[in-house]
Amino acid sequence: MASTPSNRLKLTPSNSPFLPRPSRSPIRSRPIYDTCLSLRRVVGTTCASPTGFDAVHSSFAYIAGGAVVVVDVSGEHYSQRFYRARPSAVPVFAVTPISSGSSSTPNSTPKANDSRNRAAHSPRDAHYPASDWSDSPSSKTWTSRERIKAATCLALSRDGRYLAVGEVGYSPRVLIFSLQDASSDIPLVSISEHTFGVKTVAWSPDTKYLASLGSANDGFLYLWKIDPRTGAAKLFQQNRCTSHVKGMVWMGSNLLTFGVRHVKAWRVEEGPVISPTKQRFAGDGSFPAPLQAQRPLPGRNILLGVMLEATFSCALAIGDSKVIICSETGSVCLLDDTNNKQMKLAKVLDLGFHISCISARNENVYIGGKDGQFVVLALDSVLDGNPDPPLHTSQSPDGLIAMGYLAENLVTIDSRRSIDIWSPSYIPASPEEDVNHIPIPGPGDPIVGIQKLSETNSFGASFFTWSASGLVHTWNLDGMITSSFNIPIEQIDTGSVESDPINQLAVVRATGDGSIFITGDKLGVLRIIHAATKEVLMETKAHSSNCQDITIYEGNSKVLVASCGRDRTAQLFYQQSTGVFDHFQTLEFGSKVVQVLIPSDDKILTCSLDRTLQIHDLVTKDGEPDVMAAIPLRVISLKASPSSMTVTPDAKSVFVTQLDRSVYQYDLSTGRQTGSFKCNDEGGLESVVLESLTYGHFADSDFGFLLGISNTDKSVRIYDAQTGFFMDREWGHTEAINGVIMIESDETSRKVVSVGEDGTIMIWALDLQEPTGGLRIRDHSPDKTNSLTAARPPLRRVLSKAELAEFQRPTSSSERRSPPRPLQRRPSKFHLATSAAIRTPVTEKQNSPSSPIAEGTPSRRVSSGGSSRSGTPPPNSPKDQARMFRRPSLPVLNLTPSTSTAPSRNSNKSTLSSLRGSYGFGSLSMTTEQTCRQLRTYRKKLSSTDSINPDVLAQLDAELRLTAAALGERAIRSRSNQGCDPSKAVSETMLSGLLDQYSERLVSMLDEKLRLRLSDEEKDALIRDRPRTAGEGSSSSASSGVLFGDMGGSV
Repeated sequence: MASTPSNRLKLTPSNSPFLPRPSRSPIRSRPIYDTCLSLRRVVGTTCASPTGFDAVHSSFAYIAGGAVVVVDVSGEHYSQRFYRARPSAVPVFAVTPISSGSSSTPNSTPKANDSRNRAAHSPRDAHYPASDWSDSPSSKTWTSRERIKAATCLALSRDGRYLAVGEVGYSPRVLIFSLQDASSDIPLVSISEHTFGVKTVAWSPDTKYLASLGSANDGFLYLWKIDPRTGAAKLFQQNRCTSHVKGMVWMGSNLLTFGVRHVKAWRVEEGPVISPTKQRFAGDGSFPAPLQAQRPLPGRNILLGVMLEATFSCALAIGDSKVIICSETGSVCLLDDTNNKQMKLAKVLDLGFHISCISARNENVYIGGKDGQFVVLALDSVLDGNPDPPLHTSQSPDGLIAMGYLAENLVTIDSRRSIDIWSPSYIPASPEEDVNHIPIPGPGDPIVGIQKLSETNSFGASFFTWSASGLVHTWNLDGMITSSFNIPIEQIDTGSVESDPINQLAVVRATGDGSIFITGDKLGVLRIIHAATKEVLMETKAHSSNCQDITIYEGNSKVLVASCGRDRTAQLFYQQSTGVFDHFQTLEFGSKVVQVLIPSDDKILTCSLDRTLQIHDLVTKDGEPDVMAAIPLRVISLKASPSSMTVTPDAKSVFVTQLDRSVYQYDLSTGRQTGSFKCNDEGGLESVVLESLTYGHFADSDFGFLLGISNTDKSVRIYDAQTGFFMDREWGHTEAINGVIMIESDETSRKVVSVGEDGTIMIWALDLQEPTGGLRIRDHSPDKTNSLTAARPPLRRVLSKAELAEFQRPTSSSERRSPPRPLQRRPSKFHLATSAAIRTPVTEKQNSPSSPIAEGTPSRRVSSGGSSRSGTPPPNSPKDQARMFRRPSLPVLNLTPSTSTAPSRNSNKSTLSSLRGSYGFGSLSMTTEQTCRQLRTYRKKLSSTDSINPDVLAQLDAELRLTAAALGERAIRSRSNQGCDPSKAVSETMLSGLLDQYSERLVSMLDEKLRLRLSDEEKDALIRDRPRTAGEGSSSSASSGVLFGDMGGSV
């Protein structure tokens, strides 16, 4: 079915500079697939009144969901044709309103409600054609907003050329199809003049007019003039009709409507024929002549007399002047317009039952009742007003909804949604059997679910369906019922007689051969029934509430059954070697379990509304194969709550549809997500939630596809499983779709069967052809041997925390373990060198710049207070003064080779490694570094004007002397151990250089601070008590300040 633009008015004409709107994913090009799904058979009908059925010649038509089925009967055989139109279907001919002007344009269907405010256009507007709207940048696809509307009424033209269909709902359409074509999805005409549903449609006897009547809320009756050659429609007349109408029938040139206390005749009068004139333009100086105004459709009420309070249900036209009208109370009335006077309804007889349909053949009138009554009357006696007793009376268990006579057959539709084709002389519900009877069975009750059967089953069926009342039917692909049986349903007495039954059949599953059926109801009762004997093998209260799903696994040696319910549990059963089913485990979950699957004899999959997919392993005890248990293996977190899942035939991957309108693929062995795609439509504009997911393969290929249903737009959809590309969708159901299955009779022939709550079963032919390889973007086929390694994706195998926890560390004490990671950030091995090189003040100079540095002697710089400068330096900035004294560089620490010696690279690497290893949490090096930072901070605060307590200052001086003494002792120990461990020895020359370099500077800073803050007497006392400085021969005493001040960095 071709995707067509909407028939609503669009805002951009054909000469618009805007390009058509692209799809939402322009980068991903869509592969070209051939047409996949095609409707082959419809089982059941949604016909609820005679307005949904009509018969002419050897064909009859009835409504079925969103489609109309036309059946051609030839002897003992019949064939079906299907007519339907997408919400955006473009008709062959546009609707043309009357020339007096209306809100509709000549090239578009009138909008709903335009008829309320019809006003004649100006002559200019009436004579200039409207723009073409067909090329506007609007979507070419129909979305869920444009709902599939159910067909409510139909009518066949008396010459058998046309079919008219009316829709329900807001802004419905009246579609006209040509019966000369086969099954069609492109109407000849699409009329959108009604606003709130089309109640009935009727063709005139000469097929010259088509009448369409809206519901009481719509309140309008339209008369359309039909072109006898093409079938194009043109609005001819209209009028208001706000009564509750049940039907409509033509009586010669009069149109008769009947319903609740309503019978009215509308007289159609043709005006004079206006010859066509040549179109004139403004350039010739002439003005167009005004057109004739529209005349309303005249009507007059029929005098009802004693039938004033009656509700009329059906009518039958006899000739051009008489009509037989029947009421719901069983009255048969006659309306005669022979004298063309004021018509009055006359009651002829009372049958005493609810009359639902009426038909005539030869000299007899056939009347059917809602409760199954069937009466035959003589036509002449009814027309004379003195009816004879009924010629025949019968009673059937099923009520009649509609009936009609073909050329050689009688067709009836009963309350079980079944259609029967009888011999013309046969009376339904007669004790005799009709040898020429052709049944077209219906499901009866609304269908709850569907499941397929294997080819070798005892019923000779392909699938079975079940209803909420417990009725199970087995069907073949020809739409015939092969067997039926009822499942016992226990009901709880609530004390109310009129209330609906609480308990209903929820789910039914069967083994492949159909020998065992397993059922679950809304009260949580699980039953296992033997199909041949109808014996209940097991009956148990499996769940506390509604049973959601049941799955069966049939292996070579065991049969497993699992069920899940709303009570957040899953029950596991198995069949013992004796054939008895036994319950062996209950699995509990944190939320309601949506579905349970058993892909193999060692795994169970469940998905629940808490957005998790659980995988359990089935294990048995050694020597006891009947003792089983399910052990949790893995939990996969989902992006959203799941709605359905299916497993690939090799049981290696699972596809899960989720409420975020996407499908995700997971690897069962690892639990990782291997792919995902959005469930978009053909235009990529709207996504839906898929249900009843089924996996299938292309013919002679490893590529798979996914089949599912969408209750968002009531469609059956197919997607490419590897790429996620949209392949096809079809529709026909107007209520919720409760299930879909795929039946493969052989490798090339596939059938798809869908069931809906509207009581219809639709059988589709599935013809899949893989697209050309050039259009496929992603290729998931096995890697070819000649492919380049560089072109492959990079190798990835990242272990999760759960996988790492499965590995155990060795507990041997002799094995070497790595030390704990220090909490403090370890400094870089080049930190000392780079910091010393960057932070060296530019004003400081060496004593002999031209002489090389002696080996083992650290470079010395003249202090700021020294007198050995070669010249007066430029004034230092405060920043330079703050950074005057720094941590010794690597050459000072004797860790880099000097210009006179070049130690080997291995020795240098070992020295750096030793330095890096000495830094650790709690080590002496780290403690020394922390002390240096504290002293650096202290020196910064010395520049402030705050006072210092003399006692505290004395304690600081003592601590510095003790620290210098301890550092000297360490130097002696290091010198004695130098022969044992050269890598750990501290160079005495290095320590001496450090002490000599910075001792004088620290003492001078302390003296300066004392001169500023202390009195002359205190200064004399401190000079007498202070030990000698480094310049007086005590290098170790002053080295404490130098070491601690410079090891922490410059000030």
